[in-house]
Amino acid sequence: MFAVVMLCVKSNVFAQNQTNSKQSVIHPYWAPKTWELRPDDITTIMGFRAQLTGNLNHLDRPTPTVVNNAFIRGFYTENDVLTWEVEAPYEAKYSVALLYTGSNDILSQSTFEVSSGATTIVEKANIKNWETRPIVQRHYLKKDLILKKGINKISFRLITFADAKQVDENTEINANANIKPNPFAFWSIELVLPEALVAIKERAKSMKADVQWMVDGKYGLFVHFSSLSSPFYGGPKLGDQYQKLVDAFDVDAFVEKVVETGASWVTFTCAHGTQHWPGPSNTIDNIKPGYTCQRDLIRELIDALGKHNIRLMLYYNPNSGMEDLYGNTYGNGNTPNPSGYFDFLESHFREVSLRYGKDLATTAGYIDDCGWKVYQLDPPWEKLANAIKAGNPNAPVGFSQNLFPNLTPFSDLVVSDGSGRVPEIQPAFLFEEGGQLEGQYPASWFYMDGWSSRTENGTFTQKPKFSAEEYIEIFKTADEANMPITINLAMTPDVTTHHPFFNPECIEIMKQVRKAVKGY
Repeated sequence: MFAVVMLCVKSNVFAQNQTNSKQSVIHPYWAPKTWELRPDDITTIMGFRAQLTGNLNHLDRPTPTVVNNAFIRGFYTENDVLTWEVEAPYEAKYSVALLYTGSNDILSQSTFEVSSGATTIVEKANIKNWETRPIVQRHYLKKDLILKKGINKISFRLITFADAKQVDENTEINANANIKPNPFAFWSIELVLPEALVAIKERAKSMKADVQWMVDGKYGLFVHFSSLSSPFYGGPKLGDQYQKLVDAFDVDAFVEKVVETGASWVTFTCAHGTQHWPGPSNTIDNIKPGYTCQRDLIRELIDALGKHNIRLMLYYNPNSGMEDLYGNTYGNGNTPNPSGYFDFLESHFREVSLRYGKDLATTAGYIDDCGWKVYQLDPPWEKLANAIKAGNPNAPVGFSQNLFPNLTPFSDLVVSDGSGRVPEIQPAFLFEEGGQLEGQYPASWFYMDGWSSRTENGTFTQKPKFSAEEYIEIFKTADEANMPITINLAMTPDVTTHHPFFNPECIEIMKQVRKAVKGY
């Protein structure tokens, strides 16, 4: 396969003249534009923001709403080219990374060309020598790309490629696709000055959280206090009676069950389904009152769990229901601009971190949807990480990457939706300098009986994925690999002593895990 990335000089006409024969851009979020390269940061540009020629295509959307399956596919000939336009602050050499995926059979036959001006770089696609995630890989070009001051053209195309009739064997990517699979899928290009990349990695390294306490603690509990979840006996979902169920939340009963599981930490979901918040928040109230609570459930959980040496971590979804709180998350009209959205996230993370300080293990140990969605917006990762660590410099940050490599040097933990699968033990070389997961510490997040609880007629309808013996083996294997794992037990939003809020079968399995792994 062959891919080409181009930067065009015709900036005014560029966004209007996408020549993709299969699909046309409807909303400016999907349109090409001129990208200003930041001299002190990594600039991320999605493949779908290029001018597409030949057979190239993506999932078209009429609004700025991001979609997961935003890969560029259709690389069949040398005329299938991606074209971007960028503006460089001054003439310099730029380090280039490409994010793409495909089966090894396809990649072994693929050679690409990246060019700008007089510089042409030809390299073979990398063949993955690992069988775990990430499915999408980052490929650093061996040669830098010279860009002149001002507007530049960069081109990416495949000059040797596999038989177009071959089907991509990547089942995980195909499972997320609503279009027929193609042999090669392109995600994004990243541009950065080499000296800036060195400085970025040095700053990130100086901020790294020490997660030895998680390694020593072996495992934690994940719970989804989700606005979409329904009470034990049915009735309105949490989001429709949020204040009432926060007020009714029995902290002592909850902590008692957590202690039974043997968990060393609890990852508690906040802002899932909607942007309701189980405590005070000036940042949210200043935008839209009615989404916060007078009761500070977070503080109460910190204190009650702390009596048992159990730490509280928070989960946050920066996309789920954001339109209720912030309006159009990614900008309105003809000039989509996510800067206000990022300002909100930074302010919110900073307020939460400063409010609870070192008592809270982290404001955002699991920030969801970052690989699929937030990454597309070229976010200020460093600013967000600094905000999360404002009140607790040792707070681990996890920008969820899902199928992707590390999204930024400022992510401390590997965070990937494990669903109910057996946690992967990823090879050590992925975490080394230049590796796909460089800068992160291995970790796993998965569920036993689902993310949010499902009940019917007062009984739990979701069952544990595996037997107690299998879970014991899972936890022992992770412990031997020094990989902290966090398991989700589906929880009803009405936490009370009047009925079970965890499936008793799951609690019994965790008691056996506790005895086998922790010895008590």
